[in-house]
Amino acid sequence: MTDNPRTRELLRHLATRPGHDEVKSDFRQLLVEEFGVELGALDFERRVPEVKGRLDALIGRTVFEAKRNLEQEWDDVVRRMPDYLADREREEGERFVGIASDGLKWVVFERDGDQLVELKDTTLDPGKAEVFLAWLDGALALKSALPPDPVTVRLELGHDSVAFRRANDGLRTIWERVKGNPAVALKRQLWAQLLKLVYGREVESDALFFQHTFLVIVAKAIALAVLGLRDDNPKHVLSGAAFEAAGIFGAAESDFFDWVIAEPNGEALVRRILAHVRRFRLGSGGKRRFEDSL
Repeated sequence: MTDNPRTRELLRHLATRPGHDEVKSDFRQLLVEEFGVELGALDFERRVPEVKGRLDALIGRTVFEAKRNLEQEWDDVVRRMPDYLADREREEGERFVGIASDGLKWVVFERDGDQLVELKDTTLDPGKAEVFLAWLDGALALKSALPPDPVTVRLELGHDSVAFRRANDGLRTIWERVKGNPAVALKRQLWAQLLKLVYGREVESDALFFQHTFLVIVAKAIALAVLGLRDDNPKHVLSGAAFEAAGIFGAAESDFFDWVIAEPNGEALVRRILAHVRRFRLGSGGKRRFEDSL
């Protein structure tokens, strides 16, 4: 559990569903106390004339909406959040996520076209503060020195993490654009044949292909971070050139899963994963703890 008494107090208060204004106030204080966010980086009560509304809070690439009772006000969230996200994405040229909460229940959203998609949710248990804080940071991506412990790794990079779900959506979109490329199609075919050889039956699917692609990118990003190398060129990282340039051979090489960089959006996706992995403390024993968490 967090060692900060003020954080524990804030979490206990939030779990009581204290009302719109207090949820917003507690959330702001939580960002300052636990995540070290400067008040100047927080934008509260931001007017959005285009959608005739007001954002409760804007932090980084996250829109936050406080509610008195999320279940009772769910329709309001579904109606307003897509417009808030669209406004931010239009102005900033980047993808945003939305969080709605009444203090007890927390839900993360993103926009898919004109639709609001729920990415993940949780119920705050003040007795498991470290779990909730790791969950929240997985949505906000604010901390830059994450501990490589099992809870944090699972919540940041696991199958139910915001990072994986957003990457999975991106991989699916990219695949639709590049699957007609003969070189890309061959990589997928060879991967499927290898799986059949290993399992003795057909097991391949889009979902498994995207999951394996994500895991391989994460593994190469981990290797890069552990070795203290800094190369943001996705082609160098996935081909192993980033390692060879540092005199390290055999650590990584091209494989089935570099299909993702056949499309410019794929390179952007790889860069996001690289940045996400770098948030873990992988030096001074962190590498071993990280490996034990996978």
